[in-house]
Amino acid sequence: MSKIVSFVGSISITLILAVPAFAEPVSIGWVQGNAAFQAEQRTQDGFRKFLSENGISDWEVSYLDSVGSAERVANNIDDAVSRGVDVIYVTYADLRASSNALRGAEAANIPVYTVDSGWIPGSTADITTNNWQMSAEVSLSLINEIRGRGNLIIITTDQIKPVRERTDTLRAILKEYPEINVIGEYSFSAGSFYQDTLNAVQDFATRYGDQIDAVWTPWDEPAQAAITALRGAGLQVPVSGMDGMPEALREICQPGTMFIATGQQQFEEWGWNLASYAQQVIVDGAEPKSVTGGRDIVYYNATLFTGDDCE
Repeated sequence: MSKIVSFVGSISITLILAVPAFAEPVSIGWVQGNAAFQAEQRTQDGFRKFLSENGISDWEVSYLDSVGSAERVANNIDDAVSRGVDVIYVTYADLRASSNALRGAEAANIPVYTVDSGWIPGSTADITTNNWQMSAEVSLSLINEIRGRGNLIIITTDQIKPVRERTDTLRAILKEYPEINVIGEYSFSAGSFYQDTLNAVQDFATRYGDQIDAVWTPWDEPAQAAITALRGAGLQVPVSGMDGMPEALREICQPGTMFIATGQQQFEEWGWNLASYAQQVIVDGAEPKSVTGGRDIVYYNATLFTGDDCE
C-alpha cells in the first residue's frame, strides 16, 4: 500500500512541474510629448498593426500625455519607472529636463526607446527622420517658389529638438539668399501650437498684408493654421510644412493651393519598430541595444512632396 501511495505522489509532483508557467503580458509606459500631434496617432497605428499581424492581444500600454511640457515628460518617465513597466517609449518630446528620469530608468534596467525626440544618455535609442535633409528639401522648395527673394515669415518653436534642427537648416540656407528678408518670426508653445500659429499669422497679416511673400512652418498642422489665417485676411501666400499628413497632401494637390511643399515621414514604420523592439527584448530576451544594431540614433529619410507629385 505504501508503495502505491509513493508512486502516485511522484506522478503528482511530475505533473505539477510539467505545467508551463504563463508569461506576464508585456507592460509598456508610453510617454507622449503631446497626444494631440497627428504623428502620435500614426505612430500608434503602426504599433497596433504589429500587434494585430502577430496575434498579440494582451500587451498592457499606459499612455501618459505630457501636453507639450518638458517637465511633464520627465515626471511621466518617473511615473512609468515607478509602475515597473518592461519598456518605456517616449514620442515627440522635449527631453531637456529628463536626464535624471532616464538615469532612473537605466538603474531599473528598463529600456527607453524614443521617437523624434533626440538621443541623450539614459535613452536606449531614438528613431527619427533626418530632419536636416527634410528641411533642406522643403525649405528650398519654398525659396524657389518665390525665386529666392522677398519677405519671409518664420513660425517655429524651440521646445522640440527636430524642429530646432529644421529651423537651423532653414537659417543656414537663408545665408545664401541675401534677397530674402525675414520680416517676422514667432515661436509658439508646443502645447498650443495650432492656436498660437493662427493668432501669430493673423497678427502678421494685419501688420504686413501683401508684403508677405512666403510663410515657413515646422510641420503640417501649423502650416494649416497659417493658411487659415492668411485666407481669412484675403492673402494668397505660399506656405510650407513638414510631416506629410494625409490632409496636407490633399491640400497641396488642390488647384490654387497655398500649401506648396511638405516632407513625408515614416510614422507607421516607427510604431511598428517600437513594437518589434519590445517583442525582441522583453519576449525573446534580446539585448536592448542590439535591436537597433548598436546605434543610438536610427535615421530614416523623408520624401519631398510638392504639387509635381500629385496624380
